[in-house]
Amino acid sequence: MIGVRLNGFRYPKALVAFGGTPHFWWQRFLKKGFYHCLVALGEGDQWILLDPLANCLDVMVLHDTKLKEYLHLKGYRTVETQVRESDEPGMAIRPFTCVETVRRVLGLPSAFMLTPYQLFKHLIKK
Repeated sequence: MIGVRLNGFRYPKALVAFGGTPHFWWQRFLKKGFYHCLVALGEGDQWILLDPLANCLDVMVLHDTKLKEYLHLKGYRTVETQVRESDEPGMAIRPFTCVETVRRVLGLPSAFMLTPYQLFKHLIKK
């Protein structure tokens, strides 16, 4: 079974959220509505939310059956996906960004995914 394992439990399902507001000058170059991304792992009312921020990785354990609706109310666009087994041979040296964190959690290849919008396009294409 493929998935992320935390405390002995496997989480094969993921909900990736895109949105946020620009906080840094360089974010003005990003597509509107795609300034940030985060990922939630789980199903039903058991979720682990990983929110990679500029200064830390915020990890929350949530017991909410309406997580998707909550994220939509907060202005996020969501994509449901699966966690995959990564087939990359080694560790890519890349900046610690929200996209890189979500990409690694999902086990996605690193090619051409630098912005939240590029990650979004990759996920909806699959």
